[in-house]
Amino acid sequence: MARNRSEPNKRSLQTALQETTTAATIRAAKGQKIFSPIAIFLDKHRNQTAGLSPHLQRTLAALSDDLATMAQHHFNAYITKPATATQQTKPPMKKSISDAKQSLPDHHLFMCLPPDHAARKMDAYAIFSSLQSQLGINSNALKEVQIIKTGFALCPASMEALSTLKAQKEVISTYFGDCQIEWSSH
Repeated sequence: MARNRSEPNKRSLQTALQETTTAATIRAAKGQKIFSPIAIFLDKHRNQTAGLSPHLQRTLAALSDDLATMAQHHFNAYITKPATATQQTKPPMKKSISDAKQSLPDHHLFMCLPPDHAARKMDAYAIFSSLQSQLGINSNALKEVQIIKTGFALCPASMEALSTLKAQKEVISTYFGDCQIEWSSH
């Protein structure tokens, strides 16, 4: 008896599901081996705040939260990597840098600083983490800080985040002190 072509091959689907599940379990076990010591360290470190002033406890908690978020991000990426690699997909089309620049609008806020400004001697990540703490509940709006010729570029996480950062212009201006804030007009 001939089988209907629209009926899926149950055996091959079950086999594929079993193989995927096995691969995911192996990958999760390897991920556990890699990331478990980091998680244990962070948990232990978070519990050792006795004797610190409230200001230092908040600073330590912010650092610990950032490290935990970063570790979770890398763990998730490690776990999900094989699932995306095993699917048959088209390779992404490569764009030239000039095409990418033309197609993406510029969402950065530019902090123009005098040549002798103290912040110019600081690392971009130091500016990023410090500015995030200044932004408080709006800290997630800031995705990255980049060093540019005239000072720093603040990179928002999205277009909505750009609006949030623009609304925090006073906080940002106070943080940098002597600066001029600019953003792209397009």
